[in-house]
Amino acid sequence: MYRKVTLGRMATFLLPSLKLKQRGSNGETIEEAVHQFLVSKFKGYTAASGNIFGFWKDENGVESYGEHKEYKVAFVGKEMIPELEFFLSQIADSIQEDCIYFETGEDSLLIYPFKA
Repeated sequence: MYRKVTLGRMATFLLPSLKLKQRGSNGETIEEAVHQFLVSKFKGYTAASGNIFGFWKDENGVESYGEHKEYKVAFVGKEMIPELEFFLSQIADSIQEDCIYFETGEDSLLIYPFKA
């Protein structure tokens, strides 16, 4: 006999690995800020690094390249999605990233920096 517990939906996002060691205004690294947020709001996460890279073209057709760390979180219901999107928009702003790649369910999106 075994037991299983559903963790709900999954969201995946990529952050530029070279920028994760940058420090925010409070002195903690971006990586530490992401860790604290994901553990406090989602009770955990999975991260993968290594040979994760991508190529893409912007609206002007300019090709870019980036190396990333992948994060995955699970959650029940859709209520947590906007909070995670808002957090990622703040991260994009703090590391001066044009946008962050984000997947949830069947959707793939780009999260742009938060602008007050």
